[in-house]
Amino acid sequence: MIKKFLLAVIAALGVLTAIVLFNTFRHSSVQVLTRDNPAPALSDSAVRHFQRAIGFKTISYGESSLFDSTQFLGFRKFLETAYPNMHDQLSREVVAGYSLMYKWEGKNQSLKPIVLMAHQDVVPIEESTKSMWTVDPFAGTVKEQFIWGRGTTDDKINLIAICEAVEKQLETGFRPERTVYLVFGHDEEVGGRGAQSIALLMKQRGIEAEMVLDEGGIITKEKVPGLKKPLALLGTAEKGYLSLELTVEIPGGHSSMPEKETAIDVLTKAIVQLRSHPFEAEFSEPMQNFFDHIGPEMPFLQRMAMANQWLFKPMIVNTYEKSGPGSAMMRTTMVPTIIQAGIKDNVVPTQAKCVVNFRLLPGDLSDEVVARVKEIIGDDRVKIERLEKGAIAEASAVSPVDGYGYKTVDVIIKQTYPDMLTTPFLLIGATDSRHFGEVSKNIIKFSPMIDPIGFHGINERVSLESYQTAIWFYYHLFRSLN
Repeated sequence: MIKKFLLAVIAALGVLTAIVLFNTFRHSSVQVLTRDNPAPALSDSAVRHFQRAIGFKTISYGESSLFDSTQFLGFRKFLETAYPNMHDQLSREVVAGYSLMYKWEGKNQSLKPIVLMAHQDVVPIEESTKSMWTVDPFAGTVKEQFIWGRGTTDDKINLIAICEAVEKQLETGFRPERTVYLVFGHDEEVGGRGAQSIALLMKQRGIEAEMVLDEGGIITKEKVPGLKKPLALLGTAEKGYLSLELTVEIPGGHSSMPEKETAIDVLTKAIVQLRSHPFEAEFSEPMQNFFDHIGPEMPFLQRMAMANQWLFKPMIVNTYEKSGPGSAMMRTTMVPTIIQAGIKDNVVPTQAKCVVNFRLLPGDLSDEVVARVKEIIGDDRVKIERLEKGAIAEASAVSPVDGYGYKTVDVIIKQTYPDMLTTPFLLIGATDSRHFGEVSKNIIKFSPMIDPIGFHGINERVSLESYQTAIWFYYHLFRSLN
């Protein structure tokens, strides 16, 4: 009997091994092969233009009273001066006061247009961090083969690289096959009302774009576990955005005679309860596409895991959960960002509040998330309300990997950068392009820069190599619009 059992186990293991190996070897590359054409050297004028762009403090603040319109008007004037052909041959509209929409008329009016996006605004420099910068954050300093300053990576590299590429094309008399719209929003960092207005305007005019290309994924040489080649991350969807305010009101009083439970106690327990019950890890469509594209390029063991997710999913989840970004690509995240309670050290507050921010995985609707939060907290004393301020949005639709947008950007990247792999992925942040879902079904989120440093942080900077190849990327893109 034992012998038969052992033979059955061995046979089962043999079948399992055969299935795993069959799936692994069948998991072949889906990468498009093309010949690359390295970028020409950067011109001095291109570097100066980028430096000058950083000098404008086009800052978006949470408080509208801090908005400095002169910086945006100055930046607009700078674009007119730096790119005279662009402003002479393309039409321009100013929308919502400061957002810009350019139209470059294509030769073939039967083809749907494309939309290229970037935003003018940058985040503020926190007062407490100013002394930590090693350069003036608004000087556009060039050192150590990087351009330094607020907005270099987010998002003036894209905006200026687009303008440089347009200007270079116009100097040669070039005109694209398709009409091209350039959309430069002015308040992406605080919700993107400018881009939203432009999207609405396009919808009202009946404009249906073949592709929208906005900021998003980057090129990385080091951030994907197990991958040895450089990888371009093409965002085919972005997570949704939701903030909930938790409020607890329990009569307070003097701190010398506290009650058994206070508003702060109840709120703290609710926060701990939420943080200890994270959403389950899921492989959404963009994440599944990510694994399908990078899996065949991995060393054998990782390739085997990617090809047999039915067996190795826990191992894959465990690997990606080790980093914040990796974990965020697999689940709806929730984290407290603001806590308010108390006015004096000897007074027990009557009210305690907390804001919890959620980034929603495709498929996780905001109503379902709110219901889940109520269930996890399980305490009616905690009042839960949606915050109506900010970028409230469901997760975006997923752009198809076999659509015009993805296939076009995929090829252009490989023509621009040598020895490059590409993959779809889920963007965990928010972009202006989320407002363009009714303008195009092919929205790709990609910033052609290599491992930028300091997004929204101290010593933000991007390499001169990134800027050089970004210009070349857009230059190639314009010539491929057929």
